[in-house]
Amino acid sequence: MKAAFVMYASYNKWANDLLLKECEQLTSEDYHRDLGSYFNSIHGTMDHQLVADKVWLYRFTAQGDPIDSLDEQMTGDFATLNEKRRLLDERICSVVDQMQEKDFLRTMIYRTIRKPLVMQQPLGAALFHFFNHQTHHRGQVHAMLTQLGHTPEALDMIYFQRETGHGMAKEEDMVKA
Repeated sequence: MKAAFVMYASYNKWANDLLLKECEQLTSEDYHRDLGSYFNSIHGTMDHQLVADKVWLYRFTAQGDPIDSLDEQMTGDFATLNEKRRLLDERICSVVDQMQEKDFLRTMIYRTIRKPLVMQQPLGAALFHFFNHQTHHRGQVHAMLTQLGHTPEALDMIYFQRETGHGMAKEEDMVKA
């Protein structure tokens, strides 16, 4: 299971890097433009990803500053978001890399934010949500970039796998027919 989560962490970083490179080309006006999405703009959506990632990383590790509101805004401009996103993605990769197989089965206990409830679930299940949440919002950002007339690169995991070799069979492992 660890190999899958290491791949997801690396994919997460790779896909975020592609979006950040695309966002570097935007004017500040387009980057902050309200495009009618749940978090309004590309910036609002990407800033939400930072907030949510920090919430979950705190739950996973009990390290860092706890966040009490999903409405918290972490950055106001692209340069700051870009720096924080890249640092956070490195941290995510490091945290996952340090986990052991037994950790994924460990029961986490945490309190939800919007409707305060005490929840418990295996760390592995929470990690699947964590990475799926990222994918969900990256898809929204990708659509907003397209809406603004850009043609961002495809973020499909298969492209990451082909580019990096993660999750791909090695020739010596393939069965010859």
